[in-house]
Amino acid sequence: VLDKVFQRSPQQEVQLVLFNIEIEERSYQIRGGNWESLREDLQAIKYDGANHYAILKGLAKHPNIYMFTDGNGVFEKDYPELPAKSYLINSSPNRNEEFLKRTALINRYRLMDFAAILPENIGSLKKDQSSGKTLVRGKVYVDNQPTPDVVIAVKGMSGGTRSVVDGSFSIEANPGDSLLISSRSNNTYKVVAVKDTDQMNVFLDGNVFTLDEVTLIEKRQQEETIEVTTAYGKENAEKIGYAVQSIDEDDIDPIQTDVSRAVLNNFSNVTLRNDEDLSRVTMRSNTSILGNNYGLVVIDGVPQRQSDSSREGVQQFAERQNSQTGFDYVNPENIASISVLKGYAATNKYGSLGANGVILITTKTALASKKNGEPVDLARLTDNVYDGEQPETGSRSTFRKTLEQSKSTEEAYTIYLKMRSDAEAGMAFFFDAADYFKSRDTKKAATITSCVLELFPKDIKTLRAVSLALSELGNFEQVVAVNEEIIEMDDNNVQAYLDLAIAYRQLGEYNKALQQLLVLRRASAPPGLAVEPVAKTVNRELKNLVFRHKGELNMTEVPDNYMNNVKYNVRMVFEWNDPEAEFNLQFVNPQKRYFNWEHNSTSSAERMKDEILNRYTSEEFEFYGEGVQGQWILNATYLNHINMTNQVPLVLKCTIYQNFGYPEQKSEEIVVVFNSRQETKQLKTLLVN
Repeated sequence: VLDKVFQRSPQQEVQLVLFNIEIEERSYQIRGGNWESLREDLQAIKYDGANHYAILKGLAKHPNIYMFTDGNGVFEKDYPELPAKSYLINSSPNRNEEFLKRTALINRYRLMDFAAILPENIGSLKKDQSSGKTLVRGKVYVDNQPTPDVVIAVKGMSGGTRSVVDGSFSIEANPGDSLLISSRSNNTYKVVAVKDTDQMNVFLDGNVFTLDEVTLIEKRQQEETIEVTTAYGKENAEKIGYAVQSIDEDDIDPIQTDVSRAVLNNFSNVTLRNDEDLSRVTMRSNTSILGNNYGLVVIDGVPQRQSDSSREGVQQFAERQNSQTGFDYVNPENIASISVLKGYAATNKYGSLGANGVILITTKTALASKKNGEPVDLARLTDNVYDGEQPETGSRSTFRKTLEQSKSTEEAYTIYLKMRSDAEAGMAFFFDAADYFKSRDTKKAATITSCVLELFPKDIKTLRAVSLALSELGNFEQVVAVNEEIIEMDDNNVQAYLDLAIAYRQLGEYNKALQQLLVLRRASAPPGLAVEPVAKTVNRELKNLVFRHKGELNMTEVPDNYMNNVKYNVRMVFEWNDPEAEFNLQFVNPQKRYFNWEHNSTSSAERMKDEILNRYTSEEFEFYGEGVQGQWILNATYLNHINMTNQVPLVLKCTIYQNFGYPEQKSEEIVVVFNSRQETKQLKTLLVN
């Protein structure tokens, strides 16, 4: 094609644009029809990464355009925007014929599809069409016994089959494909390469133990009585005659270091500012203009000294605030329950001291002492002492070791290209390669990550994995495209809407980010979009966006309550790609005590169910107030997946904001990829000031 072009016009200026999800431009001067330099460069091109046609918009500098493409894109509504009468040229038998024809017809391009006319391509096309999947037959044995109901799937492909009563199965696959064979009932799985298509015998070791005979004896259980903590101890909630609000240790965030924060936002009509001590809590409307309106705090039955909201009392508080009513000695980790008593019937035991409401705090120490009469060592009770530097678990792949032995980035990239076509190169291969390159060449890392979009089934957890990885690399234009694709597939995916807003902010498109966030408010959300699970994040993002970029925003639709900024020493937002992945987040405080946030089907089954139903996969934590200063350690452990046939790695992103809400606010994104179960990685050693 180009030979004829340059014979016809031997004197030309040529603009070469190489693209995948990135753009590279080169210029050539063709004189006397000699285009050898251009030819050599074209022959040396290493094709890698997925195509994103939208990034070509507006780049053309010349009227005559020749686009060489196989039409294999990754986004549903993505197509090249070129001038009419531009040429679309393809010579690959593995083209997307429908896309090429439709694009040429709609946009009035000229299509030259050599796959249909060149002899060598006709042959390869026929071969490709005739060499469909072969029927592979085999039998599965678990613990040397033919086993039914074992799931067999082709790695990297959707769908699958199950073994029948005698353990036999049949599935369409090609020699060189990999089969993922798994049995949930036997808690085992194995990946095997297809070699013999006539009969594959696969042996797995079960991880289930048989118990001796067990006899079950029925024991009827009486209806559970709900008890609440009152001024007079534990009482039946249905018999006391007044309302009591309570929370227990499960409702108290384990990373909190201040009891005041444990009360904040956990009780209705209980008012306490972020910068106030618990002794200045109010629970009723101000009953006195000059007198005291602060509530009473009772710890393990002992009323504590009150602060005074009167003018004289405020002056006394200012003079003696270091010694009067501080509650920093109360460790939230040692709290068993907190109850709020508001009505006069509930607080009459305390007379005038309880006139403004009472907060009852019961500690674990007090509960334990009641059981045996002796104080309890809380360290032994919780057993949460961090035993020093916890090493990372999980081994590096052979491929990763090979890359790390290379002498240069280019040598490593050549190794990657050679190994990329291996039948065993699953999704983990590309994430592993991208992880190696991200500290050396972010563009190569992004290109490699994009291969996942083109080579593997396009489902939401795969798209989110790519989105999280590209976000760390700063490729926010592609993050926008990926999340728009998720919304195209599932218009109720609230996480994609939120991630889209954050990506707009990262791109500096602040008004787009604002409009996206305003849509996610409870009052503005479209029907079917569950915004409640992400309401806290939306609220903080909105306030922070207004605080940092108010002068660049159209504020006409922003409610007044978003004008008040929120401030934290540290804010951490965790996101992951798959609601069915089981993992733990571990926070180790400066005192070397650790706290686990669990995401598994045993202890947090309802949470995982809610994520699946409402389409979100994120959580956030914050450090603020006194006692959080010092060095924290953040660890993560991938435990398992509730679907034994899952082939998508767990991708976990942590965005850390330091001095959140302050002028000196800064942020950092950390992404880790887990390719094997029971793998632990340290995310960050964080110094909190």
